[in-house]
Amino acid sequence: MNDSVFIHFEFWLLLLASLILPVAIYFALLSIRRISRYTVLLFALALILLSALDVFLLRHLGTAARATPSLLDDKVFASEFSLALYLLPLLSAGVGVNIFSDVLLNHLRRVLRDAGARH
Repeated sequence: MNDSVFIHFEFWLLLLASLILPVAIYFALLSIRRISRYTVLLFALALILLSALDVFLLRHLGTAARATPSLLDDKVFASEFSLALYLLPLLSAGVGVNIFSDVLLNHLRRVLRDAGARH
């Protein structure tokens, strides 16, 4: 049995999925001048899926932290502090859903505008 969950692969995957990849996606969306709707939808879907992975990993690490003798693990993943960690996936999912709905609404407005122009 390992002494800490901070050396588990899942912890490093959590850092990647909750911090590094979402920030990279945000910067990619902000830095690209011209981007297709489908690419934006893929980025939004990636943010939503990353948030689901975050929640899974947080629950898994909480269970693993209770099984280790390290008290720092318990303070981070198996206490009230862990609730604050759930804000990261909530933020990613919220931004992803917002981007997804914005692209969908813009598409529907464009379709309705074009349909109105034909009649």
